[in-house]
Order: sequence, then C-alpha cells, then structure tokens
Amino acid sequence: MSKVHNTLAHHDGRRDNNFTTIRIVLSWLVLYGHSFAINKVPGITDPLNQLFQGSVWIGEIAVNGFFAISGYLVTASLLRRGVLDYSVSRVLRIFPALVVCVLATVFVLGPVFSSLGTREYLSSPGTVGYLSNAIAFLAMKWQLPGVFEHNTLSAVNGSLWTLTVEVRCYLALAIVGALLLRFNRTASNVVLLLILLWGVFFFASIPLLGVNGRWARPALYFLIGVFLFVNRKSVVLDLRLALAALVLAYLSFGQPWFDYTFPPALAYLIFYLAYATRFIATDRKIGDISYGMYIYAWPVQQIVAEVLPGHTPYFNTLVSSIAVIGLACISWHYLEKPVLGLKKVLLKSKA
Repeated sequence: MSKVHNTLAHHDGRRDNNFTTIRIVLSWLVLYGHSFAINKVPGITDPLNQLFQGSVWIGEIAVNGFFAISGYLVTASLLRRGVLDYSVSRVLRIFPALVVCVLATVFVLGPVFSSLGTREYLSSPGTVGYLSNAIAFLAMKWQLPGVFEHNTLSAVNGSLWTLTVEVRCYLALAIVGALLLRFNRTASNVVLLLILLWGVFFFASIPLLGVNGRWARPALYFLIGVFLFVNRKSVVLDLRLALAALVLAYLSFGQPWFDYTFPPALAYLIFYLAYATRFIATDRKIGDISYGMYIYAWPVQQIVAEVLPGHTPYFNTLVSSIAVIGLACISWHYLEKPVLGLKKVLLKSKA
C-alpha cells in the first residue's frame, strides 16, 4: 500500500517502476482491440464496448496511456539531460525498429501477400511511397498494392499513425521545454495551461499537431504527462486516490463530461500502478518488448486473418499474440536494445 506522503518526485531517478510492464499490457490491449476490426465476424463485438458505453474503445485507452507515460518520461529526459541527449535518445528509440518494420513490410510481407506479380508490385508507386512511413513525421500511408485487398480492412499497418503524433509531440516539447519549462513551476504551469486552452479552442492552429483533429486526444494525454512531471512534488500516490480515480473513470463512461474527467483519472491510475504497486522486474526477465509488439501487431493480425479466415476475433488475438511476442523479443534483444546502447558512444563523440 502506498504511503500518504509518497509523491511522484520520490521516485525520481529510480528504475524500480512498472512502466515496462504497463507498456507491454497496453500494447497487447491494442492488439486485442484491433482483433474485432481486423477479424470482423457478424454478431461478435468487443464485450468491453458495453462497459465503455460508446465513450471510448480499449485500443484508444491503451494508446492514450502510452502518451501519458511518454509525456512524463521524455520531459524528465529533456529537463535533466538537455536537448542533445533527449534528441539522440528519441531518435534511437523510435527510428531503427520502425525502419526495419517498414522495410520488412515492403520487401518481405508485400511480395508474399500481394495479388500482383513481384515485378509489378515492386515497381508500383504505392510500394515506393509506403517507404516514407519510416520517416514517422509525414502522414502515414495505409495500403500496399494488392496486399490484404480481400481482408475486412486493407490497411497494412493501421497502428503507425500514432508514431507521427509521438514524433511531433517530441519536437513540440523540445521547443517548449528548451524555451520555457526551465522556469519555476508556477511559470511552467501557466505555459501548460495556456497550451491546453489553446488546444481546446484552437487545436487546428497548433503548429506540428493541428493538421489532424484525430491527434488532439493523444496530444492531450502527452500534455498531461508533461504536467505531472512538472508538478511531481505535489502529486501524491495514495491508494484512496487511486480508487477514487477508478470510480471516476467508470462513472465517466457514457457521460457528457467524459472528456474532462476520464483523462486525468486514467493518467493517475497509470502512474499509481507504475510507482506505488509491487515492482515486477519485466526488464530483466523479457525486456521492453512493448514497442515491437505495437509496430508488428497489426500486420501480423492481418496475416492471420488472411491465412486462417473464418475464425473469431479471439482466435486472431491468441494466434497473433504468440507471433507478435516472438517478433517483439527478437526486435528488442537484437535491434532495439543494442541500438540504445550506442547513445553513450554517439554523445561522447559529440562532446
């Protein structure tokens, strides 16, 4: 049980948190939620939809949770280690695995599952254009020529759009953080409040993010994460508050005030679980496979839907989970973790 005076700041710099475990669970929840769209079967819907009463779906909750965690942790990185370290860390975390995923999708998955001949597929403008997804700054391309064209959904990897939002949030934070968030907490909170109000009333005018209204929700959760870090000395982690947040989240479903009460309630619950519950050493046992799970889940689910048609979403979830966890473990241990280890070398060379 948490202590009354246990704040977020109490955990500064400590590694014994459950963020890795939470991110893995969130990645799996995205996979689970997508099963009902990718492997659509008449009469079978996600039973959680009844609980959520149309306010949200489980994949959206999971994605928003990612952004709240990200906003908190990358703000810590920026303000403690500076823009250069922050930038190198973000590039190494996002792009190497994404580039490999996109290349594997285009040059391995595509030729195997496209209805076109290999030469026609490879020479198609749509194939070449899909490679731009590896940049993660531009709007993502959804289809590859002839790939999954007979599935319920033809998108090859419908999850990648959130990476565009993530990268743009990183850039926005680098600018705002470098200019303003080094001020005292009061000034920082004023800045964050102004950004929030600007987003609520004039989101379309916000640089980097306003071009797509769909990006407003994850950007909000990212901002909540930034706010929690700035105010970490005042955010108490207490079981009673966590239970209150859980009740508030539940009561928000189907209500007109959902957009105002659910985001802070969800964010508080995530950080309580991360810091104030028993530590699970997931990093040491299997590694941080959450990113690999996230970027590979959708294409694997599409393959399962095409190769093993006629099954339920639950079957898709089960089979896809096995394959995705395997791919994610390979990605983490043989690509992501070694690449992240290069940060010290790169920063030393720039010193």
